[in-house]
Amino acid sequence: MTILADLTDKMKLAMKAHDQVRLDAIRMMISSIKYALVDKPEMSEEDVVAVLTKEAKKRRESVEAYKAGGRQELADREQFELNLIEEYLPKMMSEDEVRQVVSSKLQDKEGIGIGEAMKIVLAELKGKADGGVIARVVKDTLQGENL
Repeated sequence: MTILADLTDKMKLAMKAHDQVRLDAIRMMISSIKYALVDKPEMSEEDVVAVLTKEAKKRRESVEAYKAGGRQELADREQFELNLIEEYLPKMMSEDEVRQVVSSKLQDKEGIGIGEAMKIVLAELKGKADGGVIARVVKDTLQGENL
């Protein structure tokens, strides 16, 4: 079953259960996917996952912003949506796993810049780990080599 079909089924269940918060979150996900379908009618499941990844990133940023602004109720709602989106995303690698991949990819590459190092590492980790974690680990690794 495709992600869109699964979301449609879950939307119907949320409607029957009168679960408005879940219904709103599922409708948002369906809307995001359908909006992306306008630009690219032949979307693969990987493309759908990319759309949901982008939505998850928006929710993470919103949670932080709402917490910083003292709006806990809005942060909780965004966190709920984020948790629902993450059910459809592949499990992300931990920071330790990212460190292992980065160290193996960059072990014999001395004196390269962060941009070139990111290209090498992202070829392996794109979609498997959070971009912020990858950037931080690459930066730490390169600074460790320069010391």
